[in-house]
Amino acid sequence: MQYKYNKRSQGPIVLKKNKGNKLIVEAYDGITVSELASKMEVDKDSIIEALLDIEKQNQLSSENRELEISLIAQVLAYFKMKLRKVDMPRSVKYGEDNSDDLDVYPQPPPDPKDCKRRSPVVTIMGHVDHGKTTLLDALRHSQIVESEFGGITQHIGAFSVKLPNADARITFLDTPGHAAFASMRQRGANATDIVVLVVAADDGVKEQTIESIRYAKNAQVPILVAVNKCDKPTANPEIAKRGLLEHDVVVEEYGGEVMAVNVSALKKTNLTALQEAIVTQAELMNLKGTWQGASEGLIIESKATLGKGKQSTLLVQRGTVRRGSVLVAGASYCKVRSLNDEHGRNVPEAGPSTPVEVTGWRGELPSAGEYVIQVENENRAQQVVAYRESKLKELKAEEELGAISEQRAAQRQEYQQLVRMKLAAGVRRKGRFTTEVRRVSEHTVNTDPKVTVLLKGDVDGSVEAIMEVIDTYKSDRCRLEVVDFGVGPPTEVDIANAAEFGAIIYCFNLPVPGAIKKLADEKKVTIIHFNIIYRLIEHLKGALTAQLPAVKAERRLGDGTVLKEFLISDRERKKQPVAGCAVEAGVFNRKARVRFSRGGTVYYDGEMESMKHEKEVVLTADAGVEIGIAIEDKSVRFEDGDTVECYELFDEVQAIDWSPRGF
Repeated sequence: MQYKYNKRSQGPIVLKKNKGNKLIVEAYDGITVSELASKMEVDKDSIIEALLDIEKQNQLSSENRELEISLIAQVLAYFKMKLRKVDMPRSVKYGEDNSDDLDVYPQPPPDPKDCKRRSPVVTIMGHVDHGKTTLLDALRHSQIVESEFGGITQHIGAFSVKLPNADARITFLDTPGHAAFASMRQRGANATDIVVLVVAADDGVKEQTIESIRYAKNAQVPILVAVNKCDKPTANPEIAKRGLLEHDVVVEEYGGEVMAVNVSALKKTNLTALQEAIVTQAELMNLKGTWQGASEGLIIESKATLGKGKQSTLLVQRGTVRRGSVLVAGASYCKVRSLNDEHGRNVPEAGPSTPVEVTGWRGELPSAGEYVIQVENENRAQQVVAYRESKLKELKAEEELGAISEQRAAQRQEYQQLVRMKLAAGVRRKGRFTTEVRRVSEHTVNTDPKVTVLLKGDVDGSVEAIMEVIDTYKSDRCRLEVVDFGVGPPTEVDIANAAEFGAIIYCFNLPVPGAIKKLADEKKVTIIHFNIIYRLIEHLKGALTAQLPAVKAERRLGDGTVLKEFLISDRERKKQPVAGCAVEAGVFNRKARVRFSRGGTVYYDGEMESMKHEKEVVLTADAGVEIGIAIEDKSVRFEDGDTVECYELFDEVQAIDWSPRGF
């Protein structure tokens, strides 16, 4: 999607050539180093170096430094470019009413003389399985219940009903009653004029009934009660009405102002009284709207279907939507390709209080609850969407920055507390940092595995951040020692210290002079560069892991049971015990080890002397095979029912037990 800028906004940068072949750069007084570099299409560091030469100073400029127009001209001349001074662009502020604001907003209230009576928008709400959808089915004479999954409304449906004995229409919204659809019920309450609260006469007030009451009150929408299922033998409408008293819903027969109608959606009884009550309530509210001007409305639901593409149910609240109208909703826009009513019939237009299915959406599918506003053309719609997307990105970046700042503040508080504890314990303090990992001052005889490092960083903050992570190292499996740390490239002294103590030099976001590299090669000192902290920490964790010795671990190969002990004569006519075993699981391997146990107590754990199957020497034996096992210790005797396990030993690589937060 291309972003269309208006004339007053800061558009794409174009470098122009004049007759003298010098590039012309448009800039304004107060432009920053970063912005100027972008306009000149050069690196920011090149601008900073040019400023050093021009101003004859040793202090580096910040990329956010604002430059005066005379200095800008000198910088451009330095790069053989020419200045064209322009006015500073006016900032575009989201939500402010100014000529540079690219967004679109709802119109002011219409002139009363342009308004006329409109149909009420009624939302049917209540607990799951209290008969809301059956009631709507009875009102519009359709069979929508059978098509819903489990008989539960999965989305907000919208349709209009023309009253048989009056020149009036009612627009109904059906919201889900299941607990999982609370947000949809809330949207339904916010999009409506009247809430019809359905309460089952045989079940009374339930969880979603209470929730629906709360949503209606929060939206300041009047409630009308429909006591449903009055045809059931167990129905007791009075209990249902009294249950509403606990939630400040007082019906007229109990002295309140809330109208209540007893109905049976299944038998279609007393529905006319319910419709008349809705019309009466609407007349009291004097609902009016305008069919003129740009249209506005609310997205009720959205979906994408094969053949039709992206479509949404739109409840028009102002103006008239027609085929070809250009609409914007959130980060989506639409040139209306077709308008259809709830029966799928094509309609030429839709005015206030009319639900209509709109096709032709582009970009993202509009979200339910998004406000819809008509704009002049597609270019304007693309402009609005691009502007909103940019503002959403900025807002997201601010939220992420805020979250990061909060996390850093919490970490800083922990770190400062740790520093105070270390100072109280007499731990060495160097510069701004305090580290538990001590400076190595002399060689000590210690055979424990260790990693020694020397840290150099580009700025004070980078070094501090890395040292804070290193300070979290608590493992006793491998020692971590810091020879030194500081700001700036490594020096000859650093190379000497690293060589003496066998340290790795970590350089964070800074170059190493050629002479120092050569000296490090001569001294066989390793220098490793990083510009991302988590990669440095990952490498350090790898170095610590590499120092850990491998440990012996067992790999189970097979299990078996001793069936019988045999005494076999050897070449010297001496009797030696042999365990006749049945392999029950896995595989027995002649080169592996065996463990014999009796009653849970191991009485032999070692190697096999031989393994045979039917007098034949075998190297392996699978499950279901009977074998004879001889061991070197001839004093060991076997008994029927002993268990035998075959296993092998292998070297297992250890991993360092250090997982700093965020890494």
